[in-house]
Amino acid sequence: MTVEDFIEKLEGWINHAVDQDDKYAFQDPAYDLIEEIEDSKEAFDFVEPIFHLIERSPEIDYGAPGPFGSFLEKFYHKGYEEKLIDSLKRQPKEYTVFLLHRLSNDTKNPKVEEYKKILKSFEN
Repeated sequence: MTVEDFIEKLEGWINHAVDQDDKYAFQDPAYDLIEEIEDSKEAFDFVEPIFHLIERSPEIDYGAPGPFGSFLEKFYHKGYEEKLIDSLKRQPKEYTVFLLHRLSNDTKNPKVEEYKKILKSFEN
């Protein structure tokens, strides 16, 4: 499956979930689809496109952490953090702020203070 095919399917499910006002119309099929790519050698190639998808999508309940968070966090200390910060700089969303909050809970991470500072910038 190409990254574009993957994102197109996810986008369709997000739109359907919004139309139906049913988060599970997205979450359930997304878990299955993400399972297909998790173990591939190119799995990290899906990280940034997922962030772009979140940025342009309407706010829905993606889960806590849900299929996206579960997948993205597999790349913790492997480039995920930088992609998340880039996404927050481009188009912060409630969900990506939530993911940053999770990062800021890791007191052993040498960048935890940076994450907390960025997180504070989103507090109202």
